[in-house]
Amino acid sequence: MTATSYLGKPTSRVDGRAKVTGLAKYAAEYNVPGLAHGVVVSSAIAKGRIKRIHTADALSVDGVLDVFTHEHRPKLASSHEKYTDEVAPPGSPFRPLYDDKILFSGQPVALVVAEEFEIARFAASLVRVEYERKPHITDFDAQRKRGAISKRDPANSVARGNPTPAFEQAPVRIEAEYRMPVEHHDPMEPFAATAVWEADDRITVFDKTQGPQIRNYVGDAARQSARALALCRRRIRIRIAPAI
Repeated sequence: MTATSYLGKPTSRVDGRAKVTGLAKYAAEYNVPGLAHGVVVSSAIAKGRIKRIHTADALSVDGVLDVFTHEHRPKLASSHEKYTDEVAPPGSPFRPLYDDKILFSGQPVALVVAEEFEIARFAASLVRVEYERKPHITDFDAQRKRGAISKRDPANSVARGNPTPAFEQAPVRIEAEYRMPVEHHDPMEPFAATAVWEADDRITVFDKTQGPQIRNYVGDAARQSARALALCRRRIRIRIAPAI
């Protein structure tokens, strides 16, 4: 059987039946006792700062446990390296609920936590945010001259061959610019994770990933979670959900 023998032929996915019948278990479906549910409130502007966040209406809803903002949150790590993973690009990493600055449209500005997901979702709609808007840039071409090529080698990069003289000696050379449309992967699973504080004073995080290097991901996710929460690495356990 060759590598192309499946082309043009219907092939059943081994996980297809479980997913379409609702039997597949995702990272957000670990319904442990006493589980609280969180819903993120996203920024309505692309750039600026938060002047004021009104959370009183959300907090008045029965079943709401708390509303976290940059002004009301547990102490988190503040240094850049605590939020940088092994494949992060150069620059300052994003730190959620860190300060009043708005850096991009849809940025998380609050987290509503409640006893049930539906309660958290409803209460999140009651959070009102006052912004100080600043001009934002959406024209990529107009900013190309300000761009810079990173001097940092990509993770696990391998150098092979000598392309410069090969191009110079090539009998035919084609120079063109290609633009790819915006694309978005559409998994059946929502963006969610479940964190459980265990009896042994450790945190188990049920997470998901589509990355092929599961072992590297698990180790990096545990290190990153521990750094951001200012906890010892040994107190964080990452469990990959069976369905992604």
